[in-house]
Amino acid sequence: MPGAEDSPVSTGDLARAARLLLLRSRCEATGLFAGNYTSAFRGGGLEFDESRPYVPGDDIRSIDWNATARSAEPFVKLFREDRNQTLLFALDVSGSMDFGSTGSPKAATAAHALALMAAAAVRAGDRIGLVAFDGSVRASVPIGRGAAHSLRVIRTAVETAAASRGTTRLSAGLRALHAAARRRAAVVLISDFRDPELFPPTGSSAPAAALAELARRHDVVAAAVVDPREAAIPDAGPIRVADPERPGAVFVLATGSRRARERYRAAGAAWRRRLEDELRRSGADPVWLRTDRSPLLALGSFFRERAARRRREGV
Repeated sequence: MPGAEDSPVSTGDLARAARLLLLRSRCEATGLFAGNYTSAFRGGGLEFDESRPYVPGDDIRSIDWNATARSAEPFVKLFREDRNQTLLFALDVSGSMDFGSTGSPKAATAAHALALMAAAAVRAGDRIGLVAFDGSVRASVPIGRGAAHSLRVIRTAVETAAASRGTTRLSAGLRALHAAARRRAAVVLISDFRDPELFPPTGSSAPAAALAELARRHDVVAAAVVDPREAAIPDAGPIRVADPERPGAVFVLATGSRRARERYRAAGAAWRRRLEDELRRSGADPVWLRTDRSPLLALGSFFRERAARRRREGV
């Protein structure tokens, strides 16, 4: 996606793109995807549904003493899950999210993934909100509910993703999440995690510490967006590459060298392992999204596995 200053895309074009993405996501986020999304996140707790007569095997801790006293027969309380769920997105719209070697930039993949989850949230009756950030907060949508609100969230995501620029500073997005999520929520952080402060040469990682603090209060999912060219490069001779977040930083990669390609591949694999370890250590649940594949597949598998894990753990 081009930068905001030289983008030929009009506001009307972006609005139409947001509506099309919403319609596409509503069609995709059905069936097992929507059901597994609902099961993958905790609700707001349990609320009383009704009382019924006690039968052997019922937990005596659930006895409804008031109903029992009135009827002189033991009754138990039945509860249902009060989802009352809040799904809060933090979307990275920094310069590195503009990269894409397959025709789909990371920012577009991120916006598609966000729209899928927003559509599933609307079907479940959940509230959603958005914080879009680079080195600071670029845009935000307060927490709300309903189809019209979801369109506002998706439109804001599309507009800011179409103008990806600036440096990646996860701490900016995480601070905004702390402020927005006053009660326990499901938080989805969507980023390529190309933050130089995440793995400092010395000292502790401020973004990792902020993420761990967030995960202590909320259910955090970290969606890492990657491009296949970040994992491996073809034999294409010397190529010039530029860092979108460091103006003037240009490098030459000798892709004709097998040794250089192998070092590049090994460095990419090591970075991915380190990121996954850091995310899990911080208390976040990672999911990987690729620019050359639909996020529907990755998110569908993630929700299915997460829902199954919750059932095994009795959550």
